[in-house]
This record gives sequence, structure tokens and C-alpha cells, in this order.
Amino acid sequence: MRSDLARLLGGVIVGVVLLAIAIAATLWIDRRERVRHESDVATGGVGARAIPIMTMNGCSGCHTIPGVPGAQGQVGPRLDGSLAGRVYIGGVLANNPENLIRWIRSAREINPRTAMPSTRITEQQARDIAAYLYALR
Repeated sequence: MRSDLARLLGGVIVGVVLLAIAIAATLWIDRRERVRHESDVATGGVGARAIPIMTMNGCSGCHTIPGVPGAQGQVGPRLDGSLAGRVYIGGVLANNPENLIRWIRSAREINPRTAMPSTRITEQQARDIAAYLYALR
């Protein structure tokens, strides 16, 4: 009798733990999707298009960027989850979507002494990159 009760109790505990894991995973996925959507709306971009743009334009040569293959650069700052919480972009611009888009496109016009090149990518490409970077929170 005791062993049947112990097995039943063990099964209930395992079930509760699996249910808790499923709920936590669902909440985490929902939050991640909500953050991506908010970043896309705030920037007018589509973060899902950003990785090939960043790869083609050499961003990974200078920056460490989560999710971008080979992006382990040491020259520029890490572009990870801390970007959204930074006060300034490039040390000179208030951190907001429009300024990040400007910085991505023409950093040297804003600060001629920066190591960041003026990429001259399209505004939409810069919006896509900004959406991706802001979603890394």
C-alpha cells in the first residue's frame, strides 16, 4: 500500500513539475514575441530580416552580436541586451529608435572621430537592424 501511494505521489509531483515547466516556457515565448513585435513597431523595421544585412555589411567584424554568425568583434561595443538600456548611442546621441537608425546609417556624419563607418545602407535596412538590436533585451 505504501509503495503504491509513494508511486502515486511521485507521479503527481512529476506532473506538477512538467506543468510548471510548460507554463514557464509558454510565458517566456510569449514575452520574447511581444518584445520582438514592440521593437519592430518602434523602429518601423522587421528584426527578422536583420541578420543577413548585418553579415553583408560587416557589422560582425567589429561587434559581438548575439544570433549573428561570427559576430565576435572586439573593436565596437557589444550589441547585446544592454543596448536597449543604454542612455547614449555612440556616446553622443540619446538612445531612441530614430537616433539609432541615423547612427547605423551615417555614424561619421554625427561624430567624425568615431571608428564606426558610415554604412550608407538604406533606411529600411537600418530600421531592420535597429529592430533586431532593440529586441535583444
